[in-house]
Amino acid sequence: MNEKTIVLTKYSGALLYMCMDEKRPLEYRIFDDDGDAAGNIYLCMVKDIVKNIGASFVTYGDKKTGFIKSTAYKRGSLIPLQLKKKGDDDKAPLFTADLSLTGMYTVVTNADRNFAISKKITGDMRKELKAAYDPFFQDLEYGITLRTNSAYADRGEVLKEADELAGVLDSILSVADKRTCGTVLYEGDKEWQRHCLKADAGSLERIITDDIDIYEALNKGVVSKFLRMNPGIKIELYKDRLLPLNKLYSIETGLDEALKDKVWLKSGGFLYIEQTRALCSIDVNTGKNTKNSDKETTFYECNMEATEEIARQIRLRNISGIIVIDYINMTEERHLNQVVGYLKKLICMDTVKTKVHDVTGLSLVELTRQKELKPLKDMVDALNNKNEVANV
Repeated sequence: MNEKTIVLTKYSGALLYMCMDEKRPLEYRIFDDDGDAAGNIYLCMVKDIVKNIGASFVTYGDKKTGFIKSTAYKRGSLIPLQLKKKGDDDKAPLFTADLSLTGMYTVVTNADRNFAISKKITGDMRKELKAAYDPFFQDLEYGITLRTNSAYADRGEVLKEADELAGVLDSILSVADKRTCGTVLYEGDKEWQRHCLKADAGSLERIITDDIDIYEALNKGVVSKFLRMNPGIKIELYKDRLLPLNKLYSIETGLDEALKDKVWLKSGGFLYIEQTRALCSIDVNTGKNTKNSDKETTFYECNMEATEEIARQIRLRNISGIIVIDYINMTEERHLNQVVGYLKKLICMDTVKTKVHDVTGLSLVELTRQKELKPLKDMVDALNNKNEVANV
């Protein structure tokens, strides 16, 4: 397994997160911590109920409005809701009544009372964890899910964290009816901190930043959680003024490449990635790939190479929603099955839930990826627009 590095630095007034393996970047995210943070829990008042769209609008502060996908509440009701997704130009902030507190190893929720294990944990490890924790998670007051990192952790640490999170959830629910509309009942880690904790601790080699505030924030919480599972992780404050961190890791060049429609493959083939509001289409082309005289072999090898790059680009650009891949047509069905099988294997490594759904009659491969944060392109555009307004 390639060792991973997380780089955190300031970029155009925001915080830039980059995760990379030994060779190249795997993920970029831009975090602007202005405004309300997803994951916070507020005491909200139901303002209006719109049954024809199955939603209710709520207020949660000074003239702040959001919505929940439910019509089960009465107008004027005060209810604790968790901010699931921050609003944008087109949609109000999305809330949920299913409160969830996420730790390093576990997620505790009032949505159900079940014990579950992350779907990313498979095979013998899943069986071992189930056998180890089943006796402790019976007749639960809240639902508990073991996260991927629990596979590396001491059982006592996992049980302790689950108990602490359940206690916090108890406190939130017990004081809700004694507070006023808009009260922040729970304020968790900042968005960038929670995103860091999604990284696989077992393959993480180091976290490096050139910002003292980020470095101190890491050491207050994120670092201690990581070190429980991987004591070898290095946390570095970069101080070389002659070679800035963004130059050392070619961040601006990498971002530019991650926003281009055309991505070249080593063989001479290329991908054409087109993102729209409805879906993302990825077209695979042989380009200058002429190393084999047999077309079927050329097409198969190019598709396999493209599959590896597609999995990386989807994560790198944070593409979500519907994704359609137009592979180069192959005549042998076994080759298509091998390409799709390889795609399924690679997307299992994604930190965001992704699923291959179907292969159409035109050999188009359809998949979906859960929406978490904005696509990288939208993040960069929003940051540029904000800076333009500030400079007017």
